Amino acid sequence: MEFARPDAKSEAEIFSLLLKYSLDPYGFVMVAYPWNVPGTPLEGIKGPRPWQVEELKRIGKAMQEAAWAKENGLPYDVYRAAFSSGRGPGKSALLSWLAHWHISTHMGANTIVAANTEKQLYTKIFPEIAKWVTLGINKHWFTTEGIVIKPAGWFAQLGAEQLSIDPRFWGVFGQMWQEENPVSFSGGRSAYGMLVLFDEASGIPETIWNVTQGFFMSPNPPVYRIWIAASQMHRPSGRFYDLFYDPVHGEGWRTLTMDTSDPKYGVDPNDVAKAIKQHGVDSDYVRVEIRGLPPKQGDKQLIPTDDIMGARDREFQADENEPLILGVDPAPRGRTVCRFRRGRDARSIPPFVLEGKDNVQIAEFIMQLIARYNPDAIVVDAGMGTGVIDVLKRYRVKVKEVWFGEAAPDGCEFALVGAMLWGRVRDWLPGGMIDKSDTLLRDLMKREWRWYGREEKQKCLESKQDAKARGVPSPDDGDALALTFMVNPPRRDRFSRRVEGRPTIAEGGYNDSLFKV
Repeated sequence: MEFARPDAKSEAEIFSLLLKYSLDPYGFVMVAYPWNVPGTPLEGIKGPRPWQVEELKRIGKAMQEAAWAKENGLPYDVYRAAFSSGRGPGKSALLSWLAHWHISTHMGANTIVAANTEKQLYTKIFPEIAKWVTLGINKHWFTTEGIVIKPAGWFAQLGAEQLSIDPRFWGVFGQMWQEENPVSFSGGRSAYGMLVLFDEASGIPETIWNVTQGFFMSPNPPVYRIWIAASQMHRPSGRFYDLFYDPVHGEGWRTLTMDTSDPKYGVDPNDVAKAIKQHGVDSDYVRVEIRGLPPKQGDKQLIPTDDIMGARDREFQADENEPLILGVDPAPRGRTVCRFRRGRDARSIPPFVLEGKDNVQIAEFIMQLIARYNPDAIVVDAGMGTGVIDVLKRYRVKVKEVWFGEAAPDGCEFALVGAMLWGRVRDWLPGGMIDKSDTLLRDLMKREWRWYGREEKQKCLESKQDAKARGVPSPDDGDALALTFMVNPPRRDRFSRRVEGRPTIAEGGYNDSLFKV
């Protein structure tokens, strides 16, 4: 079937012009749209905002480096970036430019767009992409049908005939998802380049992020592989949140948090000032809608994020007379974590992690810690630690056994001992000091609570099985810290006696009270 085509001479000029910018999205944006042209929607607008210019140039540089690496047989990675902001800095415009640039300068390339809801896809992000395609100098290259932008008939035929491109996989494709059936979220691998755009990414579930990761796993990947996620930080959990606050999930991602009270983001300062006055500078509304930060605490988050980050960043102050407590979360043949706390200080002594050790080896290591640090009390989780506790008792070491599943004392906010101890961690953090361990920060931030029993008068912790289902590992570090709140020994400066010429406990001497006589 033949299609009517635009004038060949002008078309050749457009091809020549745009294809020069296959590795330069900023250059493409500047020549493809009628910036500051009278009578157009861009009249009076000279170009992208400064932050958009910076990101476009950064992506272009990454693509140039990837192209050079592939040409020289060197490894290169997917370009990943996440943008969190309040309303109005132009995140959707940036995503739209990238989608248009990608399908215009990489013939046959695949662009996938997902959003938090079907409504967002149909009424927000896709109309924005279509608007910019329509403004483009090459608008006649593409047609829009719902949530698909594909090559026009003549253009698709040109690609098929001259470049052997299958036009079915060339274009911008809106993808819907089902959390209960993540494999329904599909995306074909493309030899010509792949771009994935997540709009309002804070609401996209973990399972869809995991499936998307597989889109980029190809034994012979194209050079042009880009994954961009943009959103307001609506909740202090989920994969989008993790990109910014969990170093494990955030590895390899460029993250940018935009506070739209800064004039450089182009948001009307009068609107910002009114919102701050109305809601309060420390309100969750201002944090999310203006500053690009998560709310202080999610509906089910046990510990506020600000308290965790404050304890991480708090200036260190030592009190050597506070009792030193060792918490041990043992996992024979698995991952055992030992953590110390001295009053407000859970930072100065680093955590100790054992992998794959048996009960005897774990107990012997605890004995080494006793000899080295002279703790005033040792608390061990008995759930998987009964064997370790038995070995320690043979050494006549006093151990406080803790069963996380036992009932908490009457009148407690929490129903079970384990949740009670985590509640004590929550209450301690505003004045406490913790280290910057990735795993501890993750454990504290991701622990959630649930109502316990039919009457729903007390709280319990989310089960580890449920946490695992949403991608959260076992909170071993958090449990080890929580164990230190099971006991409350007296301050060390209450002891002043000397035994057989040895220094007192306050002077760093050996704590005889740990051993049975």
